[in-house]
Amino acid sequence: MSTGEFLSPAAARAGQVLERAVQVAEAAQGLLTLERALTGAELDRLEATLKECVAQAHADVNKAYQQSEGGSRFKNGKFPNDAECDRTVRIDPFGEPITLAQELGILKHAAAFDCVKAHLSKDFRGNFSVEPRYKGDPGANGVVLSNDGPQSLVPDLVVHATRNATDVQCVYEFKFPCHERHRLAPLKSFGVEAQLTGYQQLTRRCPVALITPNGLWQHGVDP
Repeated sequence: MSTGEFLSPAAARAGQVLERAVQVAEAAQGLLTLERALTGAELDRLEATLKECVAQAHADVNKAYQQSEGGSRFKNGKFPNDAECDRTVRIDPFGEPITLAQELGILKHAAAFDCVKAHLSKDFRGNFSVEPRYKGDPGANGVVLSNDGPQSLVPDLVVHATRNATDVQCVYEFKFPCHERHRLAPLKSFGVEAQLTGYQQLTRRCPVALITPNGLWQHGVDP
């Protein structure tokens, strides 16, 4: 004989009704937030987090790289000089040389993405995507998510309607300039203008923003 307690039919029905009410309430809340865009105040909070994560990734990776192999490795101290930026540090699987500037950029992007996911997931989990890939869809007069393709667009972070990455609100690109001229004027770095112009096709709701360790720069807006 079982030693467990059996619920009476009335109690069981009451529990089922309560469970169903909770499910209905959760579904209703989901519908209410399905297409919700972030408010201006929420965007300000999110952008502040992005700037903090990019700056922290820049500092942490530079520090870790300096301390590797037994001591400081940058002649400038906290960051490499232009000659160091151009130094080849490895060859990729396709036989292409990877410079220190590229290597640090790869490491800093990974660190920034980890920071962003850790800090934004609680409050904005359904309203942002890291490195989504888009392609144009003339038939839908917009964009759709894509898995591949040479003409696809892959911004670093997109803010969008809740759980709908194709309803794009704002687009952000992270850059970690190594050369001095690029640190001082990141929007004038080679290829950046064309890249941001392409990303601007994804939204008309706010200027695409470039985020560097020195702050946020809006596409088409004088700093």
